[in-house]
Amino acid sequence: MSNTRRQAMEAVLVAAGHDIADTLKEQGIEDLHSEDADEAVYDVAILYAYRVFVRICEQQGLSVNAGIFADLADELAEEIAQDADQA
Repeated sequence: MSNTRRQAMEAVLVAAGHDIADTLKEQGIEDLHSEDADEAVYDVAILYAYRVFVRICEQQGLSVNAGIFADLADELAEEIAQDADQA
């Protein structure tokens, strides 16, 4: 990974970290090891993934289709679960 890409990824992670902290605070979640905290982190991560998907589509001149994103995310989740089961 190039230095520029690494810096871009770090910037996204920092922004997501701030959004996660804000979400936890807004929802009054203090236990960072709770299911509620996990769900808040997942929600922010999925939202960031969707935002990246939208930006890529826009930059490539493609129409943004939330259904396609959901289908692809579901397929990826299934693959990851299968890989985890085999490990």
